Amino acid sequence: MGSSNLTFAFGEKSPPYSSSIDERAVGLFPDLVQLTFNFIPGYTTEHVVVPWARAQYNVRRGLTDGLLTYPSEERQEYATFSARPLFTQDFGHLVYSADNPNIGLIESATSFTELSSLTVVVERGSQWEEDNIPDYLERVPGRDMKAMMHLLMLREAGDFMVQPAEDARFIARQLGYSKKLRVRKVDFIPNSRIPFHIGVSRQLPSAMSVINEVDAAMQNPEFQSELNTLIESYR
Repeated sequence: MGSSNLTFAFGEKSPPYSSSIDERAVGLFPDLVQLTFNFIPGYTTEHVVVPWARAQYNVRRGLTDGLLTYPSEERQEYATFSARPLFTQDFGHLVYSADNPNIGLIESATSFTELSSLTVVVERGSQWEEDNIPDYLERVPGRDMKAMMHLLMLREAGDFMVQPAEDARFIARQLGYSKKLRVRKVDFIPNSRIPFHIGVSRQLPSAMSVINEVDAAMQNPEFQSELNTLIESYR
C-alpha cells in the first residue's frame, strides 16, 4: 500500500497539551497522536502548531488532515472521529495550597455546598466554569492559568480552583509552586470529564479507512499500556 502522510493540527498556546518549541509541536496531544500512528503501519504523521481557530478551519476545508479534540456536533459535520476517546480531560479536581488555612474543609468536602464559605479562583470568560461552578460561591477571576495560580498561591486571593490535574501541576512547576501545590480528586463536579477523540477531515478520501485503523490500534493491549504510561507522565 505504500506510506501515506497525514498532517495533524494543534493549538499553539495550550500547554501542557500542545504548544510550539522552535516551530516544533510539543505536548501531550502531539505525543498521543504520534503514539497512535506508531501502531498503524503505512501511515506517517506531521504535526503543525497554529492558532486553534485556524486549526479547525483548515481541517474543515481539508487543508490539514486531522486534529485531536472534543467531537462536538459542529466538528462532526466536517470530521470523522474515532469511536473511543484517546484522552479524557478531567476537571474533577480541587486545586489549592498546602498553606491554606481552610485546607481541612477543602480536603473533607463532599459537595460544593460545603465549600460555600470559600472563594474559588476562576478563569475570566470560562463558559464551562459559569455552567458548572455554583453561583453562590464567591469568585476571583484571573485572565489565564498563570494569573489564576498567582492569585491562589502568591496573593492568597482565593481558596481553591477547579482544574485538570495536568494543567495545575504544569503551571505550578513553571511558576515554582510545586512544593505547596495540592490536588484533590472529587466526584461532585458536574460535566467534569471531556473526551478528546482523533478526528480526520471528511475532505480526505481515505478518512473512514484512517479512523478504522485508529479504532483497531486502540484495541491493542500494548497500545493501551503505552497510552496509560504516556498520560501518567504528564500528571
